[in-house]
Amino acid sequence: MHIHFYHVDGLGRDADDGGAIFDRKTIAALRQLGAVVDELPVLRRRALRLPTWAGRIEASRLRIAQGESGGRTILSHEATFDLAGVVNVDALIVHNYFPRFRFPGRKGLELYYRLGALDHYRRAFDRTPSIFFLSYRERDAAEEDFPSIRGRTTVIPPPPAPVIPSARSMEIVHVSGSEGWLPKRLSRLTDHEIARFGKAGFVIGDFGTHPASAFGLINDRFTVGFKLKLMQMIACRDIIASCADIADEMERIAPGYPFWRQAASVDEALEYFRDIRDRLTVEEIDAAFDEAAPRWRVPSWNDHGEAILHALSAT
Repeated sequence: MHIHFYHVDGLGRDADDGGAIFDRKTIAALRQLGAVVDELPVLRRRALRLPTWAGRIEASRLRIAQGESGGRTILSHEATFDLAGVVNVDALIVHNYFPRFRFPGRKGLELYYRLGALDHYRRAFDRTPSIFFLSYRERDAAEEDFPSIRGRTTVIPPPPAPVIPSARSMEIVHVSGSEGWLPKRLSRLTDHEIARFGKAGFVIGDFGTHPASAFGLINDRFTVGFKLKLMQMIACRDIIASCADIADEMERIAPGYPFWRQAASVDEALEYFRDIRDRLTVEEIDAAFDEAAPRWRVPSWNDHGEAILHALSAT
């Protein structure tokens, strides 16, 4: 199959943010399965329009793929969806469903992302036969807002990097993610919060190349999209605390996950970690994970690519 893969470029996007990593790995998975993939970056500039976050596509710098028999076109990321009125699109990949963006205590930011968003998605949804979502929660929300898309949606959670975690650490707290996006910068740990973890005997760090099973903190205060770090924490069998809403993803991907909690604050997450560390042994924790893990549905990148190709074949 020949695929024209349009993806976001420019307008402050960090090459190491979750969306950019997702696109690179998705393209690699499709190619590994034999697809021929043309990467087509979509450059944007700021513009006075709604939704403001979408910007305006730089038409003069856009390369339009030439149509051909059997070719398929994917628009990856909602900031590319204006192209649904320019090219014949077979599939959309929704990274973030902004009509339901939530950031407690930041009403102005919620308004920025929500204003004009429903119409933006509606225009693209109405023109596209297949719609992929990274998040089960957001697929369900979009189907509530647009019942007509039911039967055309597929959820493709971003798989984790393959890992065989080393022996469990009761000191390490995995915190991962870029800070190029404003909601992430507003969510980053403060020096005082980091100091409180240190005082409690914990060490904050990224996963690295050979991660241990440990604790995992999702410090994002906002809820939108899929938390890529969550899948890596599940693969590592981390004890997870999240300030963002991950309940739907946990229920669908890792039912019966033995140790996770929705935390109202970073301090509450710290108390949860401290309680587990002080109350349970490593052996008890690992035994609970061994019992629950067979029920999980954690995809590989091969599974991910096959799901996309299967849906495209039906369009």
